[in-house]
Amino acid sequence: MKNFYVDVILFALFVAELCFHFLPKILHEILGVAMFALIIFHVAINGRRFVSLTKKITPKKFLSVALNVALTICAAIIFVSGVCMSNFLFVDVIADEIQRNMTIHQLHVAAPYVMMILIGVHVGLHWRELWQRFLNSVGLTKIFQRRQKIFTAVAVILSGVGAYGIYLNRVGDRILMKHIFATPATELPAIIFALMIVGGVALFALITVLLNRK
Repeated sequence: MKNFYVDVILFALFVAELCFHFLPKILHEILGVAMFALIIFHVAINGRRFVSLTKKITPKKFLSVALNVALTICAAIIFVSGVCMSNFLFVDVIADEIQRNMTIHQLHVAAPYVMMILIGVHVGLHWRELWQRFLNSVGLTKIFQRRQKIFTAVAVILSGVGAYGIYLNRVGDRILMKHIFATPATELPAIIFALMIVGGVALFALITVLLNRK
């Protein structure tokens, strides 16, 4: 159960960090440091599980290992580039030419959206386990069994919101590291923008679940 709450807090921090347009810059940096520290804690408490994935490799285990490695690389890129761009917490230890480097800025923007896709795929691969842990934690198991179609409809609608958010926020261009300051999505209220990020994860989770059934 402890792992579940760590996952929830990590995901909440991830969504909050992608909503940086709506946060004070210093809060964005503080949350970024907190998120990276929690990622290290997450890796530490799941160390044995990660090691077990490397034994008796199957295609699914190989994909899980690759995903974990990719997520770790994304997290490292986000943190290091964030430190390089710092305006508050690390500003005194970073040279001006590094802080103003456009490639570093673009990496810091692109990596979180790659991470959004990877998180969605990860959730899709392990959705049964994660979903059951969620239902047990909030006491909704019996309700879900009676209202399964409603939950499914909500997931599909949320995925649709995510798809629209990907379009509005020009996620493809962001991942390609094109120079983008604002998009139609950033003009929307913070809660809607956050919902689009959650929906983006749900979209790639749903795609993974559907592909995994074939």
